Amino acid sequence: MLAAKVTAIINGKLPQPVADKSFRIITDHGVQASTVCNSSRRSLFGRSTRSGRFSMSTDYRPGIEANLRLQAMQLLVCEDKESARAADDIASRGEWATLFDLCGRWKLLASLEARLPGLGVKLPDPERAELARRTQPAFVQTMLCARSGAMALSALDQAGIRCAGFKGLAAVAYLYPGLRSRTLQDTDVLIHPRDVEAALTVLDENGFKRSPESPWEEYVAFLRNSPGTAGNEAVSLRDERGGAVDLHWHLGTLDVETLLSGASPVTVLNRPLQLMRAGHCMLLSVHHALRNDFVPDDIARDVSDFVRWQELLRETDQWQTLSADAARWGLTAPCAALAMIVAKLRGIENAAEPLPLSRSDRAAARQIAELYFRQLLGGAINTDLAYVTSARPLVQIMAGLASGWKTYRDQMRRSEESNGEVSLPVHERVWRLGKAMASLSPGEWRQVRALARAKDKIAGSAAAALK
Repeated sequence: MLAAKVTAIINGKLPQPVADKSFRIITDHGVQASTVCNSSRRSLFGRSTRSGRFSMSTDYRPGIEANLRLQAMQLLVCEDKESARAADDIASRGEWATLFDLCGRWKLLASLEARLPGLGVKLPDPERAELARRTQPAFVQTMLCARSGAMALSALDQAGIRCAGFKGLAAVAYLYPGLRSRTLQDTDVLIHPRDVEAALTVLDENGFKRSPESPWEEYVAFLRNSPGTAGNEAVSLRDERGGAVDLHWHLGTLDVETLLSGASPVTVLNRPLQLMRAGHCMLLSVHHALRNDFVPDDIARDVSDFVRWQELLRETDQWQTLSADAARWGLTAPCAALAMIVAKLRGIENAAEPLPLSRSDRAAARQIAELYFRQLLGGAINTDLAYVTSARPLVQIMAGLASGWKTYRDQMRRSEESNGEVSLPVHERVWRLGKAMASLSPGEWRQVRALARAKDKIAGSAAAALK
């Protein structure tokens, strides 16, 4: 049912709202309607879902926006002919303003602005001015983050601390013609775990301050006892200019030594900066998508980047090493899921698999890709669901509680507030989780289980996560 519906929308056969109970939106009142959502970053248990089975934005319209959301992704990731057709359909419905809203949530306004001229799309003057107005603040923030990131990487390198940039800054360097085409909210930097104290000292001396402020030992313990991190350990730093750096030292099962050893200087902003090799950058994009539960609003840039990483890597000899690293780090199935998502958006049947797949990896990838489209059409799932099908989150939460409920709760609140989230009382979160569990179909449970198992693989065992 879902695959047929996605294909029909991509082919332009469902311009009107569709009555399909498999995509009903269940609210607190048990009726089909829109609800409010803040689909921002990861908190203790994942996203702060608002209600019931799905959480979504206030302007979500079943059927109609499902069509727009699919066509927006098609416009951004397909070949020119298919992208132009999607743009024409959006223009014919007069939905440019809604598209701008959507791409703003996805942090892809810059990519949209860069994409349209290449498709021969000429926006009406008011819409062109509105798009330029919306992209300007994002460009300013991107410049601030890129300069701060470059400064941080240079300072660490000069201090003899091994480091490597990845995600956004690496994507700009490898995949895009410039900062106008790909926005940044921060710069991600990886260091070795043994260098954390020295790196924080160097960055502090260069004007980077930790946010949120809390006792360091409590903060690190919270990271290790928080299932929402999926093994990722990092701290956010800001400078007085407004630039942001996320300093990472642990990425679950991913081998930091391998990632740092593969890094090399790449020219960014007219200076050589240590960046991860392209293949590892692609795997880190996959890693980010999985940590964010394949929620479409949170991984739209990952999908867009993934298309370009694939195209870039086809021209290199990195695939054999990439395949081995992906298998070793538990990223084979999520990588295949992203490839399936892109192929489905492009209307390609039986697309070539980017990495060798076992039967179990292929099945998991299909379930995760199915979950992505279910959320794209119907809104983000309650991501706490991924934690009821695995022992790892329970072990981590119990360890956190054993360290002191008040400390654990305070750290969770600080984390949520720093990400612009509302910190929900535990009893309300549990009540909403129970409600979401009761509404899932057997097929949806299979998708959630596939997601949870994939996250367990990148986080490592519960014992390893608590070391």
